[in-house]
Amino acid sequence: MWEPGRPRTRAGDLPDTPGRPESSRIDRCPGGMAPAPGTFSRLRVSHPPVAGGFLQRALAQVPFLRRNGRRLARSAADAEDLVQETLVRALERQEELRDPTRLRGWLGALQRSIHLNAVRGLRPRLEVLEGGRAAEATPDAAPTAEEALLARALGDGLSAALAALPPEWREALWLREVEELSYQEIARVQGCPVGTVRSRLARARRELAGRLREEDRHVGL
Repeated sequence: MWEPGRPRTRAGDLPDTPGRPESSRIDRCPGGMAPAPGTFSRLRVSHPPVAGGFLQRALAQVPFLRRNGRRLARSAADAEDLVQETLVRALERQEELRDPTRLRGWLGALQRSIHLNAVRGLRPRLEVLEGGRAAEATPDAAPTAEEALLARALGDGLSAALAALPPEWREALWLREVEELSYQEIARVQGCPVGTVRSRLARARRELAGRLREEDRHVGL
């Protein structure tokens, strides 16, 4: 199981599959975009891929998975490992994808599930190491990758307003406005009905607008 802060077995370290030629090696992502060193350069499929080139289509979603990984993880290294783990799991479970047009949402849901399971697995050990105080917020905690990205892209005022939103609202807003996912894809990622996604987005936008109006009034004083 992948754990934040603990490098997983690199895709390039996977054993060769008997009978598969060296030409089956995937050296580049679609479009000529080279992967990070050691990330996908020797990724092989351990069983015949489904029709339609699942691996190639999954690799085409690497930019999305990297952005989403940085949003979820607290470090670039953890985010990259999360991308790798997601791709490996996706290859193992590709038969579960019933509709190829929903690949991005399916990958996003898988990546989120891996991350949440890893965080839940670390919590009991952190509580032992820290005397049961792992869940307490620390005033000097480093910002998450998502918060850093928002601060750079939107400025401190809007970033602070977004950070104050409930996590589910903020995630839905990010996936819709930044990643431009459909309501159906967001529902798949968040594991909830489409109606819940619409409700979260409406509430997030309303809350965000209210906070920004309040900030404008304070600035105008």
